[in-house]
Amino acid sequence: MLEEILGEEPFCRFLEENYLKTPFSIPDRAKSLLSALNWNEFYELAPLIPECDVLVVRNGRLFSDLLPRSGEEVKELHQKGFSIVLRNTQKVAPNLRTLAEDAERELHGEAVIQIYSTPKDFHSFGWHYDVEEVFIIQTNGQKEYYLRQNTVNPHPKLETMPKDMQFERETSPLIASTLIGGDFLYIPGGWWHCAKAIEDSLSISIGVLPRTIRMKTFLETGKLPRDTAQA
Repeated sequence: MLEEILGEEPFCRFLEENYLKTPFSIPDRAKSLLSALNWNEFYELAPLIPECDVLVVRNGRLFSDLLPRSGEEVKELHQKGFSIVLRNTQKVAPNLRTLAEDAERELHGEAVIQIYSTPKDFHSFGWHYDVEEVFIIQTNGQKEYYLRQNTVNPHPKLETMPKDMQFERETSPLIASTLIGGDFLYIPGGWWHCAKAIEDSLSISIGVLPRTIRMKTFLETGKLPRDTAQA
């Protein structure tokens, strides 16, 4: 995945300079992956995802009572300002499973893929951070991503993730990155982020948990971490 997006030499430089450290974005280089998802495929995929992996969100609020089970219901909710999040899509869609396998091979971790459908002028989740390394591929529309380094809880662990992340305590400067179709963004684990759709937006979020983190969690707790990445 990254080798295809960046090229062999820039990929090695990314691993040395950015991976696990600082955000990184590059325009137009993920165009080869646009075929992995379009609007029609999204509407066809949504009913195939188990109910537990379908989230309906609007401006930071989760609507657990809304559960679309057809492409038409997904489309109606989207038109009303609701974001639809499909989790663990690599378990259902073969092309996304291939994308996850590429990420696992290149980064030596476990990858899960979430799909975000976000209506114009809305956002899904508010400010938050993930333990996973997050890779965004924008496939349709324009979306503004906002990032801040995490000084409140700079090295989060899945087993101790707080419900209240206390974003109001953060004092680090704001970074913004605008993505359009074919653009790519990397968000290191632990970094604050949120995003607002400038246009109706469709994006692929790949969360990668490095095996070293998984093993450390297992040794400390006896349990392997769950997949919780949000973008």
